Amino acid sequence: MEALTNINKFKTFMPDHSKAVVKTFFAIVECILKLRTVSLYKCKDKMAGVTGKTDVQNMSHYKQLLRFFNINCVEKFCEGIFSIIISMLGIESKLLVLDRTNWKTGKKNINLLTLGVLFHNCFIPLCWQQLDKRGNSNFDERKILMEKFIAIWERIGKSIKEMVIVADREFIGPLWLSYLHQRELFFVFRLRENMYFELCASLGKKTPIAKLCEVY
Repeated sequence: MEALTNINKFKTFMPDHSKAVVKTFFAIVECILKLRTVSLYKCKDKMAGVTGKTDVQNMSHYKQLLRFFNINCVEKFCEGIFSIIISMLGIESKLLVLDRTNWKTGKKNINLLTLGVLFHNCFIPLCWQQLDKRGNSNFDERKILMEKFIAIWERIGKSIKEMVIVADREFIGPLWLSYLHQRELFFVFRLRENMYFELCASLGKKTPIAKLCEVY
């Protein structure tokens, strides 16, 4: 992988982490792509070829993979990945996608609210938030995620203005739509049957969002 020969370059996106941590991350990515599995136990068998450390035993590579997932400042590391993806792919997309997925592992709820961009018809998740519950997100949770995205997006020199956010019927509501309008974001959301007119009525005739409803 070209990334393994450019660690110094990518290290600049992750100033809070060592070069060894960054290199391990890219080695894991390459192993996953080659083996088409996220099983670290299987990835260990490819690490020697990926890293060039053929004198290291597979189980030592396995311990290295496990240690990686105990790194500090995970949020900062994820922000670095966000910036690297935008930099490597040269993404100039104006289309944002907001989605949520919910499943259970035993009794534990895994409920991820995710925001990313559409690039060549492929959704690339860039930031996410674990919701400590089952079911739909609320306005505050969406706003926190959006503000996190905007902060990183603008830090790398891009403007959020007039981007278009696409989402399913869960992501509606007067407060949320007004917030997006204040942020100068366009939006395309799926609505349940007959909800269009009810939503416009609940917003009131004088709000900017209500005027948009009247136009469309």
